Amino acid sequence: RDPDFRRRVLTVYERRCVVCGFDVRLGDVLIALEAAHIKWHQAGGPATESNGLALCTMHHKLFDRGAFTVGPERRILVAEDANGSRGLEDWLLAFQGQAIGAPVSDQYAPEESVLNWHRTQVFHGPARV
Repeated sequence: RDPDFRRRVLTVYERRCVVCGFDVRLGDVLIALEAAHIKWHQAGGPATESNGLALCTMHHKLFDRGAFTVGPERRILVAEDANGSRGLEDWLLAFQGQAIGAPVSDQYAPEESVLNWHRTQVFHGPARV
């Protein structure tokens, strides 16, 4: 694995979650903000900024489990199967249809091929309407 992947991804997304904007620090140290591979490393996903998203710990877990994905126009799609009472509205449904945060330059934007991999291999679709 590329030890510099986290730093590069968090930098291009200005050190905040692309879903909710979470950016808590303790002094200068970021807390609970992670660099997520869109196409997983173990599935051959590259350690490039265009295969990464800055996600808070909660959204990283939800993304990796397929509760949501990133669809056309970089909009958040929430799985119909995602359910629950406490947290569902706050962590998922509140963001349904919203665009994810943009990187500092379009050269780092998520590649369509890796987004498509996530939508077809990880996401528990169909998406809610």
